Amino acid sequence: MKQIFLFSKTSHPDVTHIPILNTLFLQPSIDFKNYDAIVLTSKQAVTALEKISPEWKKVPALSIASKTEAMVKEAGGILLDRGDGYGDSLDDIIANKYADLRWLYPRQKVVASNFKERVKERGIVIDDVIVYETSCNEACRDVTLPEEAILIFTSPFTIECFLKFYTFRSTYQVIAIGKTTAKVLPKEVKFVMPDTPNVDSCVSLAMKL
Repeated sequence: MKQIFLFSKTSHPDVTHIPILNTLFLQPSIDFKNYDAIVLTSKQAVTALEKISPEWKKVPALSIASKTEAMVKEAGGILLDRGDGYGDSLDDIIANKYADLRWLYPRQKVVASNFKERVKERGIVIDDVIVYETSCNEACRDVTLPEEAILIFTSPFTIECFLKFYTFRSTYQVIAIGKTTAKVLPKEVKFVMPDTPNVDSCVSLAMKL
């Protein structure tokens, strides 16, 4: 069986984890009383809020997917709603169900989508605050990948860091967690995507390759 490598912030017990990203959590001043709801597009955003203030738990949260939802509940936060793993689904949920709320969007320093701008164009009041930043983990540069490896990428930045340390071989089989991640792959790289954009689905797909 081919060896499966997961390039992500978090690990999975059934594959080899390559922690290609480093995360630095920031401490901006946020007055949570100014907001009716928080939109969470990553698990790291939840971790960042936990480090800033427990006051965030009093504000209902819209999570991008089930894993982020689980972190909100585990932390004692209030879940408002949940998306399907894609940012586009959050746009529609906010505009169609919660358009009159004042939104807080805690995010990383560099984002791959124009989520905030899309939401604002639909008449939504939303502020973004940078709560963490991500960099490439230089320690991963020395990891040797076999020629027949299956590679799972969980964000655009994991691909950017991969390209900093490695090159794509034609013998690799590549899995992108979703459409936004897939867009960053070099045009010549063939890839597949899971039906559901989460790590568990990526691993299940990899097991079938």
